[in-house]
Amino acid sequence: MKIVSVAQMKAIEQAANQASISYETMMINAGSGVAEWVYKHLDTARGVVGLVGSGNNGGDTLIALTRLCERGFRTLAFTVKPRDKDPLIDAYQNTGGVVIDLADQDNLSYLNATLTHGMVLLDGMLGTGFHLPLRGPLMALMTQIRSAVQNHPKIQVIAVDCPSGVDCDSGESATQCLKAHHTLTMAAAKQGLLHEPANNLAGKIHLVDIGIGAIEQYISDPLPVLIDHDLASSLLPRRPETGHKGTFGTCLVVAGTRHYTGAAFLAGKAAYRAGCGLVNVATVPEVRESLSGRLIEAVWTILPEKDHGYNPSGADILQQYIEKTDSLVLGPGWGLQAVNQEFMISLMSIMPNDMPTIIDADGLKLLAGIDHWWQKVPDQTVLTPHPGEMAHLTGLSKDEIQANRWEVASKYAREWGVTLVLKGALTVIAMPNGEMVISPISDSALGTAGSGDVLTGVIGGLLAQGMNARDSAIAGVWLHGRAGIQAHQSHGDPTSVTALDILDALPAAIRDTKRPV
Repeated sequence: MKIVSVAQMKAIEQAANQASISYETMMINAGSGVAEWVYKHLDTARGVVGLVGSGNNGGDTLIALTRLCERGFRTLAFTVKPRDKDPLIDAYQNTGGVVIDLADQDNLSYLNATLTHGMVLLDGMLGTGFHLPLRGPLMALMTQIRSAVQNHPKIQVIAVDCPSGVDCDSGESATQCLKAHHTLTMAAAKQGLLHEPANNLAGKIHLVDIGIGAIEQYISDPLPVLIDHDLASSLLPRRPETGHKGTFGTCLVVAGTRHYTGAAFLAGKAAYRAGCGLVNVATVPEVRESLSGRLIEAVWTILPEKDHGYNPSGADILQQYIEKTDSLVLGPGWGLQAVNQEFMISLMSIMPNDMPTIIDADGLKLLAGIDHWWQKVPDQTVLTPHPGEMAHLTGLSKDEIQANRWEVASKYAREWGVTLVLKGALTVIAMPNGEMVISPISDSALGTAGSGDVLTGVIGGLLAQGMNARDSAIAGVWLHGRAGIQAHQSHGDPTSVTALDILDALPAAIRDTKRPV
């Protein structure tokens, strides 16, 4: 799913109109697509109510109501702004639809009486052209509508293109916005929906085809992409029935010190969960002794310890294994001892330039102290910083990074020549060629110690199976996020989810991603 600004979407629609797909046809396709999605995915037995504004998404909503009315469903349209002499109103009424004007304050009581638990509410009051602040009679009306909907919490709210009152460029929103369960976005996701607070208001985002084909044909700008099920599924490696452990690759995981034992377990096990054929965990003796009875699938390489970290001479031991491995994981549970930076420098001197490598956690902070480190890492390198680690790498503050996540990730992925995964709600994946991919997942269940080690292991396991840095990062972020959601749902609440729960949910996330939708 492509991501566009409001100006880009207008330019795309204008170009499509000039190329013989009229605005009227686009609107008909949009409204029909909304109706079809509602019909296929929601229980409409209690009826469908539309909140209809004066703009294009109000028109989309009227067409959707008309199509649903034609199928025999009970529908009502409540207009929040006049639509004088509107053929869409006439068409809807000719199918038996009823239109009620909420400009008449007396009709608000009728809206309250109409809303019932379980019914579907289409929000088509305001569209992508809205800019804050919300003022005047509409603000007062939307305040009352929001109060009425909140009194019926089981209503299924569906935003048509965007939740009304959201700035679709910045993601800022009016307090009167209705929180949607789903947003049906036309042709492409609007970029504001991928920023807070709009993302929290949008619910799950789904694409509606408006009949204009691939939008890249109408615009020269490179467009970010929102990961969806189809994209993630298309990237996952196929497993031949005749495959063996060698077919599915070897991942060398250098992880864990005496104070951070769990990192080696989580990263190593996650690499296996992702489908890697063999995981070689290189670590200090104490970690191996602690984990060998739990991570029984792994082979172990023992590294010499120094000052509670890795002895730099361990790089010489690893050289023979690096020559036989398909991917390399560095950083989880290392610690920040000076000796570990020497170890990292020694490793970088022997790593082949074509070795798929992922660096995370303490490894990132150690990189920050190495001059021109980006010139010393392999071509297929993935970095997975959270904002604090990104601050170490860039010298920017966390606030600066969080305020400009897309721009910061893109800038440094280009400068460093790496695939950069900037973790957090709506994780950003930026490639050295300027391509950018956004995860739609924002779940607090993922915010737990060790969660990043699981992600690192998943990406390392995918790299070992022959996937490139780009595809491994995209698929890994998706699987990790879906596993977090699975763990959240299993527990019924995100509070108690641990990294081990996320790890254990990976098989279900992989199964669901492979399953057609």
